[in-house]
Amino acid sequence: DRMQHDGWLEAYLQAELAGLELVIRNQGFTGDRIDHRPRSEGFMTADEYLGLSQADVIFAMFGYNESFDGEPAEFGASLAEWIDDTRVKDYSGRGAPRIVLFSPIAHENLNDPNLPDGRDNNARLAAYAEAMEAVARDKGVFYVGLFGPSQRLYQDAASPLTLNGVHLNSDGNRQIAAFIVESLLGTRPNADEADVEAVRQAVLDKNRHWFNRYRATDGNDVWGTRSVLEFTDGQTNFEVLQNELVQLDYMTANRDRVIWAAAAGESIDPD
Repeated sequence: DRMQHDGWLEAYLQAELAGLELVIRNQGFTGDRIDHRPRSEGFMTADEYLGLSQADVIFAMFGYNESFDGEPAEFGASLAEWIDDTRVKDYSGRGAPRIVLFSPIAHENLNDPNLPDGRDNNARLAAYAEAMEAVARDKGVFYVGLFGPSQRLYQDAASPLTLNGVHLNSDGNRQIAAFIVESLLGTRPNADEADVEAVRQAVLDKNRHWFNRYRATDGNDVWGTRSVLEFTDGQTNFEVLQNELVQLDYMTANRDRVIWAAAAGESIDPD
C-alpha cells in the first residue's frame, strides 16, 4: 500500500524496461490478509479489480498481518489455496496470471524506548517467510525473500529505513525496490538518476489518480448503502459516480503514456 506514495519500485521497473509499456496498478490495501480483506459495503472484489486492471502478473505481498496469529502452517495452507484459485482465473484475456510472492520485510530496531525492538516480531516474521518460501517451492511460484535482505539493509544503512520499525520510509522503499528489481531482472537498476526521478514523478501523478479511483473518497456513496439514493430525475448516486470512476480510469491510463515517455527520455503532458 505505502509503496504507491514513494513510487520507487514502478519507477525502477519502467526505467529498466523502457519500451515494454508496462501498466502497473497498486492494489495494496492496509490491513489485508491473504484470506480476509475488509472493505466497505459494495466495494469491488479483489477479482473484479484485477479484471479491471487486466492483470497478467500479480506481485503478492502478504504475511505481515497474518504473522500475529503465530500459525505459519495455517498461513501456508491459505496461501497455497489462493495460488490454486488464482491460477484458474483469466483477468487479462490472455490466460492465467503469473504470480510472484514476496515475503514480509523484517522489523527494524530503531533503538527507541517508545517502540519495540522487533525481536518477537522478527521471530514470527521469519517463520512466516519460511512458510511462504516452502509454498512457493511446492507450487513452482517465483519467490522474493525480503526478510533477510531487509535486515542486512538495516545494518548497513547510515540512517533508519523505516518510520516506526515496520513501515518503510522513502529511502527504505528505494532500497527495497532496487533489491526487488535485481531479484526479478538479474541486475541492479542502472538508469541515470535524473531519468529515474523524472519517471518517478510521472508514476506519483498516475498513482494519485489511481488511488482516487481504487480507494474512492466516500465509498459508501460510490458503492454502498447511499449509492442507491435517488435525486433529480430519479438518478442515483451510483449512476453518477460510476461515470466519475470511468473518468478516473481514463485519466490514470493517460498518465501511463507520460510514464512511458519519461522512461524513453521524453517529456509529454497527459491528455
